Amino acid sequence: MKYRVIYNKGLPKSMLEKIKNREYTLDEIHSMYQVIKRNYDAKQKGWIRAMIILIICIVGVGGLGITKVQQQALIVYLFSIGFVAGLCILILIYAKINAVNKEMNQLQKALEIGYPELAERFFVKS
Repeated sequence: MKYRVIYNKGLPKSMLEKIKNREYTLDEIHSMYQVIKRNYDAKQKGWIRAMIILIICIVGVGGLGITKVQQQALIVYLFSIGFVAGLCILILIYAKINAVNKEMNQLQKALEIGYPELAERFFVKS
């Protein structure tokens, strides 16, 4: 059986090298940025939806289950809900870093090296 790892490789290495070496025209860079930005916005919306659904599920299951738990097992139940919530938070953080932000961060770093004038325009430092 073949195992699959959930990992986003990001942008192709050849594209990043060409950006760093200024091998693209400004129009090509602008087009790439628009496509990557559109994908980033869609992933960001999906991540926010997933976060909201996960919070509703954990609160819903926790709230429904707390009415059926006996007093002696309440501490164990609350600990288990907290543990599951903590795992879900870690998964959401991993998804945010690896799936949502990765390509935009790679583009930003490559543009800062190859096209610093565009990096300032596209990515405003706050």
